[in-house]
Amino acid sequence: MSHYLSFHQGELDVQAMANESAIALRNGQVISSNILPGAMPFIAQQNMLVVSSVDQKGLPWSSVLFGTPGFIKATNSGALLLDTSKMLINEHDPLWRNILHNAQVGILAIELSTRRRFRVNGRIQNISKEGQCADCEAASLTNQLFEITVQQAYPNCPKFIQRRNLKIEEHSYLEVLPKPLMGNELTPELIDVISQSDSFFVSSASLTKEKNEHNVDASHRGGFPGFIKVLGNRRLLIPDYQGNSMFNTLGNIHVYPKAGIIIVDFYNSRVLQLSGNANILWNQQDDTNHSSGTKRFWELSVEKWQETKIPKGVNWNFQDYSPHNPRELKVKELEVKGEIKSAIDANGKMALRVSQVAKKSKRINVYQLQAQEGTVLPAFEAGAHLPIEVTLDNGKIVMRHYSILSSSQENRFYEIAIQNEEQGRGGSKALHQQLRLSRVVNVLPPKNEFSLTPNNQHVVLIAGGIGITPILSMLRELVDKNASFEIHYTAKSEAELAFKKEVQALAGSKAHFYTSQGKQVKRLDLQYLIKNSHAHSHVYMCGPIRMISQVRELATEHNWPESHVHFESFGAASQPNDKAIEISLKKSNQVIMVDPNQTILDALMDKNISVPFDCKRGECGMCATTVLSGEADHRDVYLDKTEQAQQVCVCVSRAKGEKLTLDL
Repeated sequence: MSHYLSFHQGELDVQAMANESAIALRNGQVISSNILPGAMPFIAQQNMLVVSSVDQKGLPWSSVLFGTPGFIKATNSGALLLDTSKMLINEHDPLWRNILHNAQVGILAIELSTRRRFRVNGRIQNISKEGQCADCEAASLTNQLFEITVQQAYPNCPKFIQRRNLKIEEHSYLEVLPKPLMGNELTPELIDVISQSDSFFVSSASLTKEKNEHNVDASHRGGFPGFIKVLGNRRLLIPDYQGNSMFNTLGNIHVYPKAGIIIVDFYNSRVLQLSGNANILWNQQDDTNHSSGTKRFWELSVEKWQETKIPKGVNWNFQDYSPHNPRELKVKELEVKGEIKSAIDANGKMALRVSQVAKKSKRINVYQLQAQEGTVLPAFEAGAHLPIEVTLDNGKIVMRHYSILSSSQENRFYEIAIQNEEQGRGGSKALHQQLRLSRVVNVLPPKNEFSLTPNNQHVVLIAGGIGITPILSMLRELVDKNASFEIHYTAKSEAELAFKKEVQALAGSKAHFYTSQGKQVKRLDLQYLIKNSHAHSHVYMCGPIRMISQVRELATEHNWPESHVHFESFGAASQPNDKAIEISLKKSNQVIMVDPNQTILDALMDKNISVPFDCKRGECGMCATTVLSGEADHRDVYLDKTEQAQQVCVCVSRAKGEKLTLDL
């Protein structure tokens, strides 16, 4: 779909105001007028659906529907079917009245347990033989079929979604829901619900060209409890974290300043729907890092709310918080906020000086980076990485990410390890050449997408090669907390166990070392390790895709909860046997060559062929592209087996043969 069909003027304006128009243009290519083949079975297996609508007075409302798998399904790539006979009916939900006056709806199929979501915008109509229900009473809703004609369809990344397993007891579908409580001003009890929430769904809208209908979007927002601030008894302050840069919600608010949200009270069996006026706040002072660096917020001034009890048989089992959730600065950190500000410039960067360089192995160097003024650096948590600006041999300036291996208690410097990848993309090679003592390098504040989940369970740490770097920081924290843990560190040879001494000193008898080559080969037996570890344990691993995939499969085989398996991959590191491949692009009628040390994504970008992407590690699925012919060599950790038969994540994967044809 073209840029102009994908975005309306409000979205374009907000993208420009945020200086993210180019990223939005790239990522907007995921928007289609058809549902992806791989998304069809995903939609059909859901037992929860978020629907956004607009009432007769123009207020947006968010609704959450529950049903048995199949209550919502794609009948073809251009249509969804909603079957109320398979649903828990809430006759008082505003949705049923709203669609009588405005047929445009926003749909969000979201699976909290896997952090997957798929959005559809379109028109809804009742296609039952009985015809459209006139009064929308419970009896008339019981056996209705609604068809949603697809206008826009696209996947979203997994950021900020807290993992929960939703299970609905069969008897729940027979319960008659009570009339909701309604009001205008928030009660202390509702304020508490909002303040403790870690997730909500938002409805926003824009007027059609004819201005007699509203186009509607449904979206998800998440963070740690407290990320929604309640200001008085009618006003909410909500941070806008860095997302996919398309700004569907804020773009709508920009041109139509109203919104509706729904909060599921997971622990007290109720949903809270709120609707009112919305307003975007730009460039706000944010000393506590509430917005995670964007300094962007929006307010919701509540005009109406309604609270509805839902059956106690609708159960959510909390698994873990999203590793992307930003943390606000703590009191001790605020005490030195003046020093932190001096380390970060107006562009959000820090100029750090290389204060130490140590050679750990033939290919690995450790670098200690300090602020030039010797000030306190921004705090980080174990597992965080540091984005570093590097100039490649061709003069191109790019960002590369390296895990911080020093203690999270140390705020005078960051320590990183860089392995020189001869077959890599050039970043590690350039940094090995450029980072010398006293050299200054530009970095961004630490980011964490691989943090330790706070709990008292036993922890199994697994590190493969240079994957030891985030694991080492985690090890330091577990030792400091006197936690129950074990660590398994593997590499090709003894010489490549570059941090063996550090691990041994920290973990003692809890450390286990393995090599696959050399005189004394001792391979890590993952099958034995997972089989003999208690399923209540949490495993944290960083290393090659093959190792991560094997552990995930073994954990599933031995009935480990998915939320107990945490991982971070190397990303797009080339393999020694990689060869040049030919990529044919059907839509643009082009053929490009991908070098052995290049990713398909990088080769496409070099030819100015825009493809949506985010993580560049094969973890978010943003770059998943349809394969028309050829067999893909999958190296991602996002696509499932069904999706891999149809798509490929071009940021990390390659071809098993010499050619691939992509739908680009």
